[in-house]
Amino acid sequence: MLKTFEDYLTHVRRSSENTVKAYMKDIKRFFEYLGKSPKQIERADVEHFIKALSKGEITGEVVTESTVSRYISSLRTFFDYLELIGVVEENPMERVRHPRLRKKIPSFLTLEEVKALLSVYDEEKKLKYKAILSLLYFCGLRVSELCNLRVEDVSFYPPYVKVVMGKGNKDRLVPISENIVPLLEKYVEKYKPKIYFFENKGQPLHPSTVFRIVKRAAQKAGIPKHIHPHTLRHTFATHLVMNNVNVKIVQELLGHANLSTTSIYLHVADKEKFDAVKKL
Repeated sequence: MLKTFEDYLTHVRRSSENTVKAYMKDIKRFFEYLGKSPKQIERADVEHFIKALSKGEITGEVVTESTVSRYISSLRTFFDYLELIGVVEENPMERVRHPRLRKKIPSFLTLEEVKALLSVYDEEKKLKYKAILSLLYFCGLRVSELCNLRVEDVSFYPPYVKVVMGKGNKDRLVPISENIVPLLEKYVEKYKPKIYFFENKGQPLHPSTVFRIVKRAAQKAGIPKHIHPHTLRHTFATHLVMNNVNVKIVQELLGHANLSTTSIYLHVADKEKFDAVKKL
């Protein structure tokens, strides 16, 4: 049953690989904890599990509201599927509510920090690393999108990257800043990638490699913040909003399905305004 549900997520809902992995892990933990079959599950069982999860009894540590919310989404999708194929008549996830999530202002870099980060790697010796950092910031790519970017999806005339099947399986075009076009052309000329724009022996670059590149660059640049690839995506969006780019345009560039997801960057810009006034 779990295998058919995994196929349903992958081929019918077209969920991302990370979403499928997360949902399958959540559901397996749910049934391992309760020790019941799907037909035996009642709403009280779900609430008992969520309470135990919140206390840290499931994972061994207290989890955040966002993690609890993801588990609820995983279970709701699973039981909706079982109801769809006739395995259960009553859905135990009905009236189970998500916890109220506190919106966190995403961490981002200042313009000076971005310049320091991008200047860490020498263009002659570490051209590939410099190109990776540049695309993450100037195009606001997710790490999975960067790793799966194909040679055919990058155009220099006109300059843009085509993000194929991004999060939510939505394609989008993101213009490439003219500031980095010469750098990327130089990279292509030197490395001559065949399938993936950043590849390792014909295979896509692993996300952990990108994490290491970003972390090492931050250390070399003397940036004390905890930085990961997604920080550059946050920075890309924040700098656009701070430069008065319409939030709908930012939404399209980021590939967000809902404008509410993008609106968090408006709060970042407001914070900058308040901080500026405090200096008077």
